[in-house]
Amino acid sequence: MQGTLILTILTIRSSYLREVEEPLSDIAEAPDTIQWWITQTGSWRIRTYALDHDIHPHSIGNADNLNLKDLALANAQKHYSDVIQSQHVIELINALDADETSSKFRAIGLEPRIEIASGRFAFWKPDDAVYRTQSQPK
Repeated sequence: MQGTLILTILTIRSSYLREVEEPLSDIAEAPDTIQWWITQTGSWRIRTYALDHDIHPHSIGNADNLNLKDLALANAQKHYSDVIQSQHVIELINALDADETSSKFRAIGLEPRIEIASGRFAFWKPDDAVYRTQSQPK
C-alpha cells in the first residue's frame, strides 16, 4: 500500500462528542491530529480526537487536479496554526512493511504506530489505543 501521509500533530487533545478541548499538559499525553493519506487511487483526510480515541475519515476521492500535499499543509496552517506542534510529510512505498514504516517514523522521532483502515487509508496513532469512529461531524 503506497502513499504519502501528511501528519499534523496538535498541542491539544479533545473530544468531538463532548465538545471539550484542552491543552496537552504532558509530553506523554496523546495529541489530536490532522492527517491526509494521499495515493494515486484515492485520498483521505483523517482527524483524530485523543480524549475518546474518535476518528473522522473523509474520502477526498481522486483529486488529480489538486496538489494535495500543499493543500493539506496550508489547510492545517490556516485553521490550526495556533495549536500546531509539528508537521511531517512521510512517503511510504509500502505502509504494510513494518521495517519501512519503523525507519521512517523513528527518523522523525515518532513511534511507528501505523494502522491500515480496511485497505482504504493508513493513519498514525498517537498512542496504542484503538481508534474508531464514535461521532459524526455536524
